[in-house]
Amino acid sequence: MTSEAVNQQDKPAKKKFLNSINHFRGVAIIFIVMAHCYRPAGWQIETLADKFWFNLMMNGTVFFVFISGFLFHHVFYNRWDYEKYMKSKTKYVFVPYFLLSLPWIIWHLLAGPEPSLHVLHANISDTSTAATWYVLTGRALTAYWYIPMGMMLFALSPWVMGLIQRKSLLQFAIPLAILAMLMHRPISNLNAIQSLIYFLPVYLIGVWTSVARDKIFPVIDKYWLLMLVAAVGLAIGQAFFYGAGVLNKHAFEFTVLDLMLPQKLLLTFVLLAVLNKFEHISITFLQKLAEVSFAIYFIHPWITTPWWMIYNSPDVFNMKGQGNILTTLLVTMGVIAISYVIAKIFKKVLKQRSRYIIGW
Repeated sequence: MTSEAVNQQDKPAKKKFLNSINHFRGVAIIFIVMAHCYRPAGWQIETLADKFWFNLMMNGTVFFVFISGFLFHHVFYNRWDYEKYMKSKTKYVFVPYFLLSLPWIIWHLLAGPEPSLHVLHANISDTSTAATWYVLTGRALTAYWYIPMGMMLFALSPWVMGLIQRKSLLQFAIPLAILAMLMHRPISNLNAIQSLIYFLPVYLIGVWTSVARDKIFPVIDKYWLLMLVAAVGLAIGQAFFYGAGVLNKHAFEFTVLDLMLPQKLLLTFVLLAVLNKFEHISITFLQKLAEVSFAIYFIHPWITTPWWMIYNSPDVFNMKGQGNILTTLLVTMGVIAISYVIAKIFKKVLKQRSRYIIGW
């Protein structure tokens, strides 16, 4: 065997690009933005039907985290370098988060409505302590709570790599999922450690799905309709017995089981099964959304946050509280379109340096 052949063998095989996962990224960002658009869409969640649709819509972060876990194995497993990985995440995730948060942190500290969020939620009066609190919690802007949690998740990657190698992913994911259903998401998403515990099993299940993709995809293709019925049943059950949305609470306060997590995991596999049927097709709209999804994540709170933080959530269509899932979807697509255009402008002007500002 020639030295060239040996070198070729040593190189990790290039992973196949998966249209289904990329399309899923596009779907996921729609759910993420929708969760922040229902108030300006004039949707007041009152009827059982409202609560059902709301439960299906909310907690789309599960999709985001699942995809992140899937891609961690699919993209990085054969070429993983912890130092390079964390440097990349710091430059292109934490730095944009910090720079985009900074103007809002200053606004909260100097000009925000009273009581300030750091006083209301943490009883902090010292300016430097408050600034640190905003960075650690992500509370400066809607949706930014994900980044402090995400950075801890990235830091755990050596442990995740060990689980992959020992084939122990599900041995940890299943008990952690039960713990997450007991613990729930934190109040106002302020506790990054509690958020990490809640979403960690989702991440591990995403990794496991990539590892065992050839075995899992035929199964979900066979049972996706049954899983859809189960997910709908959970959404209806939650609407009937618990109400609407994510049931945020303190970590060690015992209440009811969180039904949102299993519901969203079931919908994850339903969407994977459906999108996998179109693996051979490139759906342009979803591909473009996927390409800019992280930038849309960073930009859209700059559009949605003023609606509730500054202008007391005006009703964009003057629906007088008669909005619904459809008006919410309409506002969502408008916010996504504006965010997409802003992202493209940043990319046009700053080229590759735009990654330090908007993550893309």
